[in-house]
Amino acid sequence: MKKAFLLSLVLIMTCFTVTSCKDTSNNTNNTSNANVGMIRDLSVNLERSYSVPSSDSKVLEVVSETDEFYQDDLKKLISVSDDVIRVTVQNVTFTSYEGVAWTKSDVLITDTFKGDLKIGDVISVFNLGGYIPLSDHIEGHDDAFRFNDLSAEEIETTFLKETIDGEKTIEKSDDLILCVVRTPEDSPLPNGAYERVSYSGQLYAEDNEEFIQIITDSPGVTEKTYSYDDIKEMTK
Repeated sequence: MKKAFLLSLVLIMTCFTVTSCKDTSNNTNNTSNANVGMIRDLSVNLERSYSVPSSDSKVLEVVSETDEFYQDDLKKLISVSDDVIRVTVQNVTFTSYEGVAWTKSDVLITDTFKGDLKIGDVISVFNLGGYIPLSDHIEGHDDAFRFNDLSAEEIETTFLKETIDGEKTIEKSDDLILCVVRTPEDSPLPNGAYERVSYSGQLYAEDNEEFIQIITDSPGVTEKTYSYDDIKEMTK
């Protein structure tokens, strides 16, 4: 990750609760540019991938936190980004690296504000959090002692849902503006991948004219609204 602004993950095991899962991939949000033809498929493959567990699976929820700069400063987030793009989420899958859950979103670019990516490109954007087999988490963190109440068989059939505190889960068909950086060579993520700069660098399209930035580290303002012209002005 870029050391200037993507800092190390601080996993804080604040709670473990058993819950059932619901696959929300049938989200029907649409973007006005959804019919853009694909120019380049730049998406990446995963060595291991997981789907949303079935509704009868045992899932433990883990609430985690990240330490991030520029949390609500959109202009700063844009300035440190390689690309600022509007996208439609095509597919969402989950994976893990070194025992940490990641979400991979394959997205179709429907507009560009900054960078070399083009309308119609498909890229893979990674962000922390998602579903991971409990056994993978234990292997990466060597913390089997936290799960002494589970049998070996239960550990093999249980998932963790790692949620970054306050973040909304990405869903298929989401219409977003993303501030992203290319993954550096020393990252555990696949070559050619992109990473979201910050959760507050992910804006949700309210309509074609307004975009919502969600702030998770402020006790006061929790949302900011920007127009298309605002975004264009900040990316000049």
